[in-house]
Amino acid sequence: MKIWETNFVPDVTKRDLVEWKERGGGGKSMMFQLSESCMPAHISEFGVGYYKKAHRHLSGAHVMILNGEGFTLMWKEGEPIQRYNWKPGSMIVPPDMWFHQHFNVGKEPAKYLAIHGKFSPKYKTTEKTYRGVDLDVKKGGDQIEYEDEDPKIREMFEEELAKRGVQSQMAKLVTR
Repeated sequence: MKIWETNFVPDVTKRDLVEWKERGGGGKSMMFQLSESCMPAHISEFGVGYYKKAHRHLSGAHVMILNGEGFTLMWKEGEPIQRYNWKPGSMIVPPDMWFHQHFNVGKEPAKYLAIHGKFSPKYKTTEKTYRGVDLDVKKGGDQIEYEDEDPKIREMFEEELAKRGVQSQMAKLVTR
């Protein structure tokens, strides 16, 4: 993933993004470091009929929905999954090391801005990092691959798409 260092973002919704296949969902992202701040951010977009892979990281990420309609699932390992619906203007704040996963069920690409509070790719602000959010948990990372997720997750997603007349694109990424 690329890191853009800047002190001014004229329009976060129009920033060019870079494909990040490892995170799934047919998505694109861009990390950016604001000025000399130790508080980085990233923009992520994923298309109609897609969802991202579940992952976990340190607390402090505030995910602001810029456009799209969907939901996020969040859970502490070993505990029940909780669902949160979102639309533009919503904010999702995953707790420390809780898995979370974003789903686009709308008819336009979903885009969010995530501002992080504890990790900077430029400045060492903590012993822990966000590295591993795109690495399989079976390899020591913090991401659940599609083939390892609970099949009920895909079923829930496809039911929501059917209610809205939207076609799932997930078969393009993985087959079970």
